[in-house]
Amino acid sequence: MASLCLLRAQTGEPDEAWKNLVMQALSASSANDYQKSEQIFQKALHEAERFGAGDPRVGATLNSLGLVYKAEKRHAEAEAAFRRALAVLEKAYGRESIDVANIDYNLATVLADQGKLPSALPFLENSLIGYQSHLGPQSLKAADVLCMIGDARRLTRDWARAEAPLKQCAEIREASGGIYSTELSDALFSLAIVYQNQGKFALADPRFHLAEKIREKMQGIMSPGFADVLEAHAAMLRSMGREADANKDASLATAIRRNERKER
Repeated sequence: MASLCLLRAQTGEPDEAWKNLVMQALSASSANDYQKSEQIFQKALHEAERFGAGDPRVGATLNSLGLVYKAEKRHAEAEAAFRRALAVLEKAYGRESIDVANIDYNLATVLADQGKLPSALPFLENSLIGYQSHLGPQSLKAADVLCMIGDARRLTRDWARAEAPLKQCAEIREASGGIYSTELSDALFSLAIVYQNQGKFALADPRFHLAEKIREKMQGIMSPGFADVLEAHAAMLRSMGREADANKDASLATAIRRNERKER
């Protein structure tokens, strides 16, 4: 798990046992042995608690344990671990620290995984402030959060407030990685759906088209992700009276879905 990391801990204390346990747990998680990693992190948590319940090592360990639970799709346990970690590190380092921003983001993602989008938004907004402050407003981490905020609002049909973060996310991703990236296609697809539902078809159409081109190149002409964009674009084109263009996209999407069923 590349995202597993140690947060900074207090120095000058005899914490070698805790460090060794954490390194063992990280090694196990890197090998996808999450059961072993969890067991070792539990031991590391017990060791960290020797320094006091509010010690940053407790928060660091809980955050890493939460990431293991998240990888195992044990969302409720991951949420509980992240909430405990947030309480500890917010008190230890302050609300504006990068460590707190990371846990806000982790907590938001696991809430989103559980379908708790309204609950995720405050943590996303807090993490955005931290990432923009510490990493810069054009950082890819900030873009990730902006896209999540936009998608959360899109999925709750808050079209007006979804537009700006998705547009900003797409601009950052294009400036950072160029046109051909899966992440950019995701942002463009979401933004096109928002424009479509606002009746801004002239803005939605080129974004659907570019998302199609990117997914065709990056994922392949028979990829389900390419079909997703084709189907959404075809529905909008029909509403615009562009039947020929809609039928072209829909026919290709149908062929992809047929092939997908065969492969199953």
